[in-house]
Amino acid sequence: MLGIRERRGAGAGEGGGQDPGRERGKRQRTAGARPAGRWLWGAGAALLIPAVHSNWHLAAAAWLFPVFLLRYARLRPARHGLLRVGYALGLAQLAWLVSTGMVFVPSVLAVFAGLAVVQTLPFVADRLVAARSGAVWSTLVFPAVLVCGEYLFTRLAGFGDYGALGFTQHGFLPLVQLASVTGVYGVSFVVAWTASVAHWAWQRGFRWREIRRGVVVWAGVLAVVLGAGGVRLVAFAPTTKTVRVAGISAGRAAVRAGERALHTAGTELWRPRNLVRADPRRVRAALAPVADDLVAATDREARAGARIVVWPETQARVLAADRERLLARVAGIARKRQVYVDTAFALYTPRPPHVRNVAALVTPEGKVAWTYDKTHPTPMEPMMPGRGEVPVTGSPYGRLATVICYDADFPALMRRAADRGAGLILVPANDWAGFESLHAQRAVFRSVEYGYAMVRQSVHGVATAVDHQGRVRGSADYFTADRQTLVAEVPVQPRTGTLYSRTGDLFALLCAGGTLLVVALGVRGRRSVAGVPAAGGGRR
Repeated sequence: MLGIRERRGAGAGEGGGQDPGRERGKRQRTAGARPAGRWLWGAGAALLIPAVHSNWHLAAAAWLFPVFLLRYARLRPARHGLLRVGYALGLAQLAWLVSTGMVFVPSVLAVFAGLAVVQTLPFVADRLVAARSGAVWSTLVFPAVLVCGEYLFTRLAGFGDYGALGFTQHGFLPLVQLASVTGVYGVSFVVAWTASVAHWAWQRGFRWREIRRGVVVWAGVLAVVLGAGGVRLVAFAPTTKTVRVAGISAGRAAVRAGERALHTAGTELWRPRNLVRADPRRVRAALAPVADDLVAATDREARAGARIVVWPETQARVLAADRERLLARVAGIARKRQVYVDTAFALYTPRPPHVRNVAALVTPEGKVAWTYDKTHPTPMEPMMPGRGEVPVTGSPYGRLATVICYDADFPALMRRAADRGAGLILVPANDWAGFESLHAQRAVFRSVEYGYAMVRQSVHGVATAVDHQGRVRGSADYFTADRQTLVAEVPVQPRTGTLYSRTGDLFALLCAGGTLLVVALGVRGRRSVAGVPAAGGGRR
């Protein structure tokens, strides 16, 4: 029965069969694990805060924090250790909510409390299943369950693909290329697996003879991933044929003039219901400065050589009765300068909820190629959602498509543009201080996943132009300029698609299957442990 006692020791902590005596193990945990556990938890929690994807995140922290929390969870009694790990994950989510200013939105608080629970599950699986085995395969438990949790959160929570660990690696382009095969989930897996292997080696005292096989396998896989990413960047680099794209925002003077006019007309006009019922002349006077400035900026950038101009989300605000007049002004510029203009505006209508979030593409022929309503309004936007039909149209610069801001956080919606052969996707956006960089960084992954370039013009945030391999071709920070203008030469790339755009979330589904296997092993293990006394009786 020695093997049974060894297995018990490994399941209780980090024992791995090295201390089969129950009393001795108990003394070790009491005398040694608690002091060690304190600093392990502190180190993991301290690294976890900058590991959450935020304006101030550190890419390296995402690789490191799980090592310490995995170690802590193994050393402590399961209930106590895992609760403390969940507590650390909850604190990290709270810090993120505070930093982004979303801590005051009740629905968001509830969703991210659920995310913290989901993020705790990989540590639970490692503690209760992987700890029973010293085999190399046990290092796969943590990353497989982590990716499964990310995927299920994306599919079920209705909050986009937030919480994915891989987004923190947006600047590591050789690794990011993996997203063209697996989506962001593959990058999350590699980062989490690295932490799991590091913990596995630490548990064995980094004794090379014991860890050699596992480390060689991990290093080989990582070398293949990074090597293939490097080859993709070099051998399949974007074409040198480019199109000049300009993203424009209204200048601060026009914005201030509009705010003064609104204040003079009456503060009640900030409410859409009141605005559509007010005197149209007062409303037009209040909304005109920003719209006029955007029209003038469109003409200016077109004269400077831009062939595509993108407006930001809802900075322009238009009464339904004035929509055609605004588009006619833009159409005159589009015909004269032979440019495509993706206008975007808040459209105020007589029907509740009285406002639509719209993008309308005006072609060089002066026609409106599409009118698109935002599919996924944020919890802070009382707007009627669109039907989710991503518009695509042909152009000399490849097939153009559009979504609006938050829409780009939903991979399934973005796949629809890829399915229709889009080569360049235009994204009017509107962010805020505390969130200004996050969407810009996520755009890197969307472009790599689906193989199209993206121009994201974000007022109150960082505007970016990204090619199909995730290279940032241009950026403009709203908060560092009086007039935010993004100008970039974007490669005109015939879209050939990516493996991810064809197979979808196959990798994430495989991880979900692996999670079911982990659950089965956990149930079997608990039954086996429960049956030991009856089988062994007094023979021990």
